[in-house]
Amino acid sequence: MIKSFDERQQNIHKYHYSLSTHEELEIQQRLAKRVFDNTIEGIFVTDADSRILQVNRAFTEITGYLSEEVLGLTPKILQSKHHNPSFYESLWLTVTRTGSWQGEIWNRRKNGSAYLQWLSINALKNSRGDVEYYVAIFHDLSELRAREAEIEYLVNHDPLTGLGNRSKFIDRIKQKLSVERCEDQKLAVIKLDLGEIQLINDSLGYAFSDRMIQQAAKRLQQALVDQGLLVRLGADEFGILIADLEQVFDVSQILNDCKSCLQVPFELDSEHIYMNPSLGVALYPDDADNLDRLLRYSDHALKQAKADGRNTFCFYNQKMGDQAKDRLLLEQSLKEAILDNGLTLNFQPKVILKTGKVYSSEVLVRWHHPTLGPISPAEFIPIAERCGLINELGSWVMKETCYQLMMMRRAGIRLLPVAINLSVHELERPGFAQHLMSYVNHYALEPDLFEFEVTETGLISREEAVIKSLQKLRQAGFKVALDDFGTGYSSLSYVRKLPLSTLKIDKSFVKDMMEDKVSASIVETVITLANRIDVEVVAEGIESFEQQILLMQLGCKKGQGYYFYKPLKPDAFSDLLMPTG
Repeated sequence: MIKSFDERQQNIHKYHYSLSTHEELEIQQRLAKRVFDNTIEGIFVTDADSRILQVNRAFTEITGYLSEEVLGLTPKILQSKHHNPSFYESLWLTVTRTGSWQGEIWNRRKNGSAYLQWLSINALKNSRGDVEYYVAIFHDLSELRAREAEIEYLVNHDPLTGLGNRSKFIDRIKQKLSVERCEDQKLAVIKLDLGEIQLINDSLGYAFSDRMIQQAAKRLQQALVDQGLLVRLGADEFGILIADLEQVFDVSQILNDCKSCLQVPFELDSEHIYMNPSLGVALYPDDADNLDRLLRYSDHALKQAKADGRNTFCFYNQKMGDQAKDRLLLEQSLKEAILDNGLTLNFQPKVILKTGKVYSSEVLVRWHHPTLGPISPAEFIPIAERCGLINELGSWVMKETCYQLMMMRRAGIRLLPVAINLSVHELERPGFAQHLMSYVNHYALEPDLFEFEVTETGLISREEAVIKSLQKLRQAGFKVALDDFGTGYSSLSYVRKLPLSTLKIDKSFVKDMMEDKVSASIVETVITLANRIDVEVVAEGIESFEQQILLMQLGCKKGQGYYFYKPLKPDAFSDLLMPTG
């Protein structure tokens, strides 16, 4: 029977549709195989009896087994001995109930090594609901866990010494506190400062300091001998946690061992370096019962050990905490005083000893606290240095001095040179000479009106940086004086290195020279030295006529002290200089 044209067209369409469907199916199958073969996850397919039917390339790469080595076998070939039978029973029970399971599991490679993997198992069922295949997909967690372990190590360890860091220190204290509260045990939290690292940085470089810190860490580890946790908190500061203490004597012995091991000279690159370690201790529960206070109180004790002259250790007591609170209040008040002009200047005249004529003055900053009353510079200047206010304080003094000199000039007073004390912290400030010159220029003054005094004791810790800064001051036209000369251990060395215009004889020698021949000899030696090297010499702290006469007999021509003038307020000093007639 001859088919009609429409029937023939329909048959052709059905044929093309069947061909197109077949091609699409082949494309999908090829795509699925490519995905199966090239995915980074390992895949294996089993039948309903768990016999392996197919594996992909990643399976071989991860497990080490070729496909021909596992086909027909069950996944038991991959099992490690890390899980007991109940684990696998629970796994397959979940697959049976829900059709799938996923989680972490330890399996074994062909070479026998166990590794952690993330495994997902899915049951594939036919139209009748019977399981035909199981498909397992897994990836190796070993590398991820190794990276996580490395990150955790870096988070909790100091890269320079390999010791734990502040984070580990805090975590361990927290752990111990929770245990000790239950067991009624004692803890000791110790902070240790090596004491000379900044000086070594300045003189020998940071690489040298790093090696010093590494050696110090090794010595401390040997001294502790597993008696406690040792960490590096930062720079040259270490932390030690001692647990399960029975008596304070145990801590004292450990502290002494740590201190002693660091006092032995360090020998590096033919250099012999001496440390001056300080240690501060806070005890749980005697001093504090929580983490924050233990850390703060050990820090208070460390600061006290430093204040006591280093090379020692100190236990916290309540008095230190009260002092710390007082210092904090003073720091806040001092900042407000600097910002709100709560400070004042005094001028102490310097005189020609023979005539008593004023030729210069020393600027002295004064602080009258609104509730505490007058506070000595010996108290608030170290506070300014410690809390980072010294640059602001120094800038205020320079600006106010320039302003007062400008006002004297406007009043018709012939300006006399002024001496201003500097902190070594100010001298380390980049561009310090230009900073001072900006005030001089603003008030239309001359740099040779200013002499900046630096103490010898301040020079000891930062010699190189300070000398360079003082040289720049001289180059800018300022004068430089060395205060408390003779009280340090390398005075003559400084005279040779510093760009000095003046030497000041410390008041302690002036005070004792009438009764103490050694002090009188030191005064005479300083005067002779200054005259020989053509440097002006000034004696400070003169309080009697007899001291004035002896100083003149020894060759000193200039001085200052209460015998002549006490520090004067700006108005009184202006009146003193005001021309008469």
